[in-house]
Amino acid sequence: MIQRLLDRRLVLVTGKGGVGKSTLSAALALVAARSGKRVVVCEVEGPSAVAPLLGSAEVRSGQPPRPIGEGVHLAVLCPEDGIKRYLSDKIRVPGIVDLVFKQQVVSRFFRAAPAFSEMGVLYSIAQLLDERDERGRPRWDHVIVDLPASGHAVGMLEAPFVGKRIFLAGPVRSLCDSIEKILVDHELATCAVVTLPEELPVNEALELSGKLRSRGLHVEAVLANAVEEEELRPAERELLERIQQVAQAPLIDGAITAARRAARGSETLRRLEEGIRSAPIPISFRLERGRQLVREIADELEGREPA
Repeated sequence: MIQRLLDRRLVLVTGKGGVGKSTLSAALALVAARSGKRVVVCEVEGPSAVAPLLGSAEVRSGQPPRPIGEGVHLAVLCPEDGIKRYLSDKIRVPGIVDLVFKQQVVSRFFRAAPAFSEMGVLYSIAQLLDERDERGRPRWDHVIVDLPASGHAVGMLEAPFVGKRIFLAGPVRSLCDSIEKILVDHELATCAVVTLPEELPVNEALELSGKLRSRGLHVEAVLANAVEEEELRPAERELLERIQQVAQAPLIDGAITAARRAARGSETLRRLEEGIRSAPIPISFRLERGRQLVREIADELEGREPA
């Protein structure tokens, strides 16, 4: 399934906040880079969460994609920069767009207008897909987007559909049409929804997957992060519980608690599988952090044995 995910050039990674979207975006990018692909990860404004995971310093928004290690490039996208670039492409008068945006009223309008801010980000992503190298080939084999948390991500991906209801003609309507065409092209673009084996994240993953599909977007995979294996067999757990009744030992308490938590996680993921009608991809729980965690998840996604 990971290979099918990476058969598309545009991979949109989303999920509830705190489920590990940035870590899995970095791991997916690393898998692609290891196979010789030219890959760029995109984030939306704010301090980069991906750069430190691959050992790089902060990357500022508005800069061209820059290498951050392990063969991966990073672009931090700014909505206003995307809007300016789009308007500059349409209004070919040098300096006029910058002059207009110096007016605070105009700048505030573009930030507040429905769908405009989101369309600025989506236009920047479309530009990355269109970039060509000196041989005329696509500069990026994969554009992996670490989207904001679920609610904001849905708003962003719905922007062209909302924009089409507001702008019935003109250049903005044309932009909405072109972005929509990219998002619903199942050969070009797909979504990866990230969750945890817990009740609330799974509920949100189910709702999010349904919303994306209702808009015509393709959801190739649901990635279940930090899945714990239930290594105790039922008979072993029963024995430990009997021992626990007569001898309070921290190690036994910890083993039983971990087994129960893993069992609850397994049951939650079974409900997720029924809801999405396909098996979620489990990512094993690990104590590592940063670059080592990204490497180990990438190994797992590739089917490698742990180092």
